[in-house]
Amino acid sequence: MTNLARTIPKFTFLAVLLAALAAPTYASIAYTSCSSGCSSSSGTYNAWQSDPGSAGLTFSMSPNTFAPGNLTSGVYLDPTGAIFTGYSNASTLDTSMIVSGGALVQSVGGSGAGIEIILPANTYALAFSITTLSGFGSPMVELGDHIISNSNYQIVIPSPGGASNTQFFGIISTTPLNQLFVGQIFGGRLQLNDFEIGQESPTPELSSVALLGSGLLLLALLRHRIHKPNSAGS
Repeated sequence: MTNLARTIPKFTFLAVLLAALAAPTYASIAYTSCSSGCSSSSGTYNAWQSDPGSAGLTFSMSPNTFAPGNLTSGVYLDPTGAIFTGYSNASTLDTSMIVSGGALVQSVGGSGAGIEIILPANTYALAFSITTLSGFGSPMVELGDHIISNSNYQIVIPSPGGASNTQFFGIISTTPLNQLFVGQIFGGRLQLNDFEIGQESPTPELSSVALLGSGLLLLALLRHRIHKPNSAGS
């Protein structure tokens, strides 16, 4: 058996080992604050930013409000990279959503109406203050889709809504947050007053680093074996 033939199985084992080390991590929620179903029901921006789960994250330290010029046909493009899209139900755009007084306000309320939030890369935390334009509200916050019946995070907005009944929602995850949907079970038109995100500096994914490292190592070892003279008697 040649040196190359004896070496290949060792390379295969090494590649498998490195791939195992690069197995994906799964999301764990480190902090939540809402009316019901969260780890806290009395959160604030300060409490959210100072929670131990926020270690290593960067915050603007000043909640972002909304500007009319960034809203087009129900889609709000924020300078942070976050995208807010209004829905009159789980699948139909609320193209008449408006910005009023620095707040993002839906044109419709009721069951299924809500706001989808797409977050920029490396976002691990999100918080916002929310109310209704008027009347009672009971929105749910769902991660990853619009199926609010699957959500455990509920925000209760007492009647008559408005500024005097603004509620806080905050979340911190150990893996990046990509999409949230704030959807009504029933109630008035939702109004997002402001929001803030917490981000981590971009770093290469462990899986990418491990696969690149294993590839370079295999090439180096193969090159060494191919060019190494055979020992006497082999």
